[in-house]
This record gives sequence, C-alpha cells and structure tokens, in this order.
Amino acid sequence: HQPMRGWIGRYVSFGWSLALSLAFVACSSAPQAAPTSAPAAPAPTSAPAAPAPATSAPAAAAGGGQATGTPIKIGYLADSNGTSAPIAAGMHLGTDLAVNQINANGGVNGQPIQVQYVDPQSDPTQAVQMATQLIQTDKVDVLMGAVLSSECLVVQQLVAKLQVVYLPTFGCAAEEFSSQSCNRYAFRFEPVGRQELGPLVDFITKNYGKNFAMMYSDYAYGQSQLKAYTDLLAQQGASITLPIPVPQNEPNLAPYVTKIPTDGSISGVIINGLGAGDLTRVSLALGQYGIAPKVQVIGNSGRDVYGGTYPDFLKGSVNVQTYITGQPPNNPSGDAYEKGWRDITAKEPDWANIFGGADKALGFEGYLQYTAMTALKTAMTASGFTGRADTEKLISALEKVNMPMGPDAPGGGIIMDPADHQGAQTVYVYRVSGPQQEELLATTPAEQVPQFTSCHV
Repeated sequence: HQPMRGWIGRYVSFGWSLALSLAFVACSSAPQAAPTSAPAAPAPTSAPAAPAPATSAPAAAAGGGQATGTPIKIGYLADSNGTSAPIAAGMHLGTDLAVNQINANGGVNGQPIQVQYVDPQSDPTQAVQMATQLIQTDKVDVLMGAVLSSECLVVQQLVAKLQVVYLPTFGCAAEEFSSQSCNRYAFRFEPVGRQELGPLVDFITKNYGKNFAMMYSDYAYGQSQLKAYTDLLAQQGASITLPIPVPQNEPNLAPYVTKIPTDGSISGVIINGLGAGDLTRVSLALGQYGIAPKVQVIGNSGRDVYGGTYPDFLKGSVNVQTYITGQPPNNPSGDAYEKGWRDITAKEPDWANIFGGADKALGFEGYLQYTAMTALKTAMTASGFTGRADTEKLISALEKVNMPMGPDAPGGGIIMDPADHQGAQTVYVYRVSGPQQEELLATTPAEQVPQFTSCHV
C-alpha cells in the first residue's frame, strides 16, 4: 500500500504543475499519478557511489573525521516505479543525507555505512526475492525500505526466518505490521494509523462535528486506515456515516467524488485513507467537482505535490504529519536539517526533479527516511555493532532507542516500544492557511502518541 498518512500529507508528484494536474482531473478519465514520460526513476547519475560529506551540521556520530573502517552494509528496498517514485526519491535523498553526515563524522564507531539500493517495482514477490539476495548473496548487515504494505509484511516474515534486522522507513503504513505480525527482527519508527490519526480525530471531532464521509483505497492500507478512523471516532461519539471505497489507481474518480454531499449533512470528508497518487488526484478532484471548499477536507496532500503551492480550494483543510518546516520554532537542529536537505537535493538533482526541482522538494519528503537511519545509527553505536554477527546486540539497542529532539531527531522526540517494535515520533496537526503556509493546530509529543498493545515480539 502506499503510505499515506499525511503525505500523505505528502505524496506524489512527478513535478506536475498544478494547472496540468487540474486539467487532467477535469477529463472524465483522471490521470495516473505519473506522466507517461516520467522515467522509472533510475539511480541518478549525479549521485556519487561514495557519498561526499554533507556540508550542513552533521547528525551526531561517534567521533569526528571521515569513517574509514570496514563498511557496514545496508540493503535498501527503494521502489521507484509509478506512484512510488516520489517515495523512492525521498528514500534516496533522506537516507543519503543521513549517511553522508554519519560517515563524515566518524561513522559507526569508525565504520562507514554503505547503502545498496534495489527496486522491487512495488511487487511483493520481487521484494522477497531481492531481500533474499541482499541478505544471502550480498551479505548485507541490515535491511531497510519497501513502500507497499503488501511488500513489507512479507519481508517482515522473511527476516524472522533469516534473522536479519529490518526497518521499513516510509510507507508500509498498515497497522498489521505492529498490531498483528510483529517479530523480533522487524522495527518501524514511522508512526502509523491511530498513532497519527488519534490527535487528528481529537481535533476534528471537537471542531467540525461527529458525522464524516471517508474515501479510502480498497486494499490493505485503506482498510487499515478505515478501521483506525472508525475505532478512534467511536471513542469520541462520532462515526464514518459514508464510507466510499475507491479501487487503486481508478481512472474515473467522478462516480466516487460526487457521492459526497454538500448540503451540510456530513461534518467533513476524510481522504488520507487513499494511497499515494490516488490521494493527490482525489484532492484535486474535490476542487474540480466543487466539493471543496464547501465540505471540510481532512487528510489532504502536502503542498509539495501541488508544485509547491496549495490550490485555493484546499485552504482550511487539515492534516497531520511528523515534520513541518519551521516547527517547532527557534530550533537549530531543524534549521540544520533544512540546510542539509537543500544541499542534498542540489547534489542529487535527478531525484529532486521528481518533485519538480530542488526548490519544490520539501524537507518532509525525506524526514522519516533520515530519522530511520539516524535511529539505526544510534542503536548501532550504542551496541558496538560491527556487522551481522552483532544482530542480537543491535536488537537490544533498538528496543531502547529514546532520542530527544536534536540533530538526529530535528522535528521532535523519537522512541521505540520494546513490546511490539513500533516506534513513535512527535506529530503535528496543521491547517492549510495560505498558498504556501501551514498553521500549527496541535502538537503531540512522542511519549503521548498512542501505542499498539495487541502484539508482542
């Protein structure tokens, strides 16, 4: 499944201009998320094989100076086809930024991190095959990535058999990963489902009402989001009175969007149960068919997917995510991350161009990938990890991760629950207040983010 959730506030643009997107949506057959001319996102030729040291303030590392020891190898499943291309771009940019900074500042106890990216093409079968090759043939020490829930759930079971630590970084947002199928080797630092939705539901039920429509992708991710919303709304005496399942990549959105009433009978329409490109296309269709701004929109995409500028009809829409540029204010670590992000997008233009250029690639796009790597580095350093032989020590250290806001967690604190290996991060509820402005509505610290309690490793 494609993530969501905020990017869900976040996702998916291949550098479209807003005008072009709206023109496509106006047609009876809405576009796929990527134009046919978009490449399959090959590894950018401008990206160096051995990343150059970042010029921005580095993530905290053990010791100074460029790491020169035996590399710690990380295999990375970075889906770069179709609607997953923006996520792959964020994976490369955010991960490369973290690795550059770590390696420039001593690496992991003197050992540099080396990342090997592969593209499973959003195919669970290929994801398992490539993960197996990375582990058994390429001898990587840790596995990361995979975008769709259908991929990461099968990879999660694979690593339990092969006994290698695995961290999905962005995407893989189905609650099942932590609520049903958790295991000793799999860790997820990205907050998902009710972890982000809890603070958002609290806000919308207090401010908009109790009866909501919800458009969601009719597969694992969307169904997981629907269940999370249903449970959370019920706790507030509210409900989804109009569920609208949408087939993945459905070309004609009119029959679905036009089900939403504009007569005031619903309190708003929730759309962040839609995956990747579908979320962006639906949000545009809401404006095209006159639903927004008549109906309160909840869970819109971030402005990066609209060419850096929100369309007028999304003013007043609300969403939640783990990182907003400039929040919290007066935060030197956030400023350093933003500078590092600008540096890496300038150095790797082939990936930045997927967002329409370095100036339109917002820091959020690589934030979860960046912090997944810094959290992994923190655990590796603390455990004395030197390679796969130290897997048990790494597991123990990952279970203890508790990172306050700082260079490694510039948007807010990050913690790990040792019971189910599901992390939590500070989350922000915000409102679109202008073409390029977000108004902060609520902040939930990592330690107050809801955790799952139904699965134990």
